[in-house]
Amino acid sequence: MDFDSFIQRGSMSVVIRCRLSSGRPAVLKIGPDRTRMANEGAALERWTTTHTPSVLAVDVSAGALLIEAIEPGTPLIDSPTYPEMANVAELLTSLYATGIPDPSYPPLAHHVEYLFKSGTRPYERRPDLVDVVAPELYERGRQLATRLVERVSPTALLHGDLTPNNILYGGNERGLVAIDPAPCLGDDLAFDAVDLLLWQAGDVDMIAARADQLAPAIGVDARRLIDWCTAFAGMVALELAEAPDTPRERIEAVVALAELAP
Repeated sequence: MDFDSFIQRGSMSVVIRCRLSSGRPAVLKIGPDRTRMANEGAALERWTTTHTPSVLAVDVSAGALLIEAIEPGTPLIDSPTYPEMANVAELLTSLYATGIPDPSYPPLAHHVEYLFKSGTRPYERRPDLVDVVAPELYERGRQLATRLVERVSPTALLHGDLTPNNILYGGNERGLVAIDPAPCLGDDLAFDAVDLLLWQAGDVDMIAARADQLAPAIGVDARRLIDWCTAFAGMVALELAEAPDTPRERIEAVVALAELAP
């Protein structure tokens, strides 16, 4: 293959645009966490939908994954506008319907526990963030998430990291395409919708309106969507507050939602 430019995104791997000898454009991803890379490649192969990239090759020993290039491949995070809810619903339902669960993946309960443990790192880097999200508020979110996941059956494959950073635009025919999964098992589609519902939200009413619109399109109760968003709102608020140039109203919106946790 011929190497092209680096894709400057993420912190878990090096990602390089390339072209195969056949002329086909591809993306090479190399990371030090070989288990994570192997799971990512295996998960992508377990979805039979145009809303995930095809896996061209995996080298577990090298921690390398070669996938098809998505065109135009614009990350959703770079979009100035929120996507059509029908496109969001199609992405979520296609992942849910076509994914084949593998018992080697962690259950959603373990994945949630991991997320809340790693989600405290902003406090270490920026101790002043306790003034944005008090540790007690963060803990209330964790406890809510723990209750939500108690009775979730490990019978469906979830993406596990469906953030706007991990969604690309694949053109009019393909729509939204999910990349970089952190696969886990849980029959709870509402979990995968959290980051999309919270993204660019200016207030709690906007988040609730999105949940009301999305819920019937994916066959999930709107209250369940709001509960998951509430559980993770404190964590998302920390991420937004740590990032430069985040509009204050977006931080305030997710903090206000986090405060609704019992």
